[in-house]
Amino acid sequence: MDRPRSILHVDLDAFFVSCELLRRPELRGLPVAVAGDRESHPGSLRAPGRAVISAASYEARPAGVRSAIPLAKALQLCPKLVVLPVDIAHYAAISREVFSVFHEFTPLVEPGSLDEAYLDVTGSQLLHGGGEAVARSIQAHLSSSLGLPASVGVAGTKTVAKIASDLRKPLGLVVVPPGTEAEFLAPLPIERMPGVGPKTTAKLRLVGIATLGQLAAASPQLLGEVLGPSVRSLQDRARGEDPSPVVPPGVPKSISREETYGEDLAEIGAIEERLRMLAAAVGQRLRAAGLVAATIAVKLRFSNFETLSRRSGVPSPVCADLDLFKAALPLLRREWRPDSPIRLLGLAAEGLTKQEAQMGLFDADDRREERVDRALDTLRRRYGPQAIKRGTDTLGAPRDWNRGHLDDLRGE
Repeated sequence: MDRPRSILHVDLDAFFVSCELLRRPELRGLPVAVAGDRESHPGSLRAPGRAVISAASYEARPAGVRSAIPLAKALQLCPKLVVLPVDIAHYAAISREVFSVFHEFTPLVEPGSLDEAYLDVTGSQLLHGGGEAVARSIQAHLSSSLGLPASVGVAGTKTVAKIASDLRKPLGLVVVPPGTEAEFLAPLPIERMPGVGPKTTAKLRLVGIATLGQLAAASPQLLGEVLGPSVRSLQDRARGEDPSPVVPPGVPKSISREETYGEDLAEIGAIEERLRMLAAAVGQRLRAAGLVAATIAVKLRFSNFETLSRRSGVPSPVCADLDLFKAALPLLRREWRPDSPIRLLGLAAEGLTKQEAQMGLFDADDRREERVDRALDTLRRRYGPQAIKRGTDTLGAPRDWNRGHLDDLRGE
């Protein structure tokens, strides 16, 4: 007889803030947020610019400070807010330690972001105990060894475990026994369902569906008219039915970098130079992961917040900085408008595959740029990221996590 699945969703509480408090313990108990690139305390000169809140302490949340709201608005809501600059490299390093803890309990770890993961501990119960015991052990380990608080949901499916982990933050532990999933979900508002955004919830509420129980019991025909063909999966999940497995990371779908500018870029020369730097940042991550890309995408956001993405295939998969830039440049030039400054620019490498280990005799010339980049990568690893440059400046450390950081959490 098959043992019921035991899935954990572990979510670090206010992770970026928690990481900062490890090195700034005097700020514990104060309203703290991580945002932008400068430190600011009550009474000091504050210039929020276009920064948004990346994370907020639980002391700041009663005032309405939440992630993703503009920093300027957060300062209005909470004048006593302490603002610390984003240090993604610091958070990524701590995240690797967190995931090493997860791998002590099971090899089946699926990252959701730097601060959350699904763990399938079904096969680990004889060694570590049941799901609740494993959850308590992980919470204790994270607290004692890393000083980090975490909330955990324990259930038989990924959907229910994720919903459970979010119910009693911070330091929450919610266990949903097998067979009680539908009962557990029924009274919860539809906003609790992962992946259901504001537009979908608004449509559901218009037809009188406000809870997951109502969603589970609704007429499929009615839901089909409101939501389209995805309704069956949504209803199954509202009942707690979710067969999707916990899947450790394999080859990522894409690797990307983007940056938002404090002042809009209007000159095509400056925009192309930033695109070249983005290509170098993406190329370095591709080569570090042993991947090549078959498709290149460019993302633009104009000063009026209009956003568009354009992509194009390449004749053969690439990972060299210059090859990425050459593929992206026509996409940029096609969409650039002299009268519409750019506030955000991004570049993504898509259609990723593992690169063959050996370089063929006849393609050595075609891959000359890649060979040069790999040599430069070696020098940067040895002497630092600013040790040598390729005819242009380089991007600084990213201010937001991307899929490349998740690849570092494989535990290999």
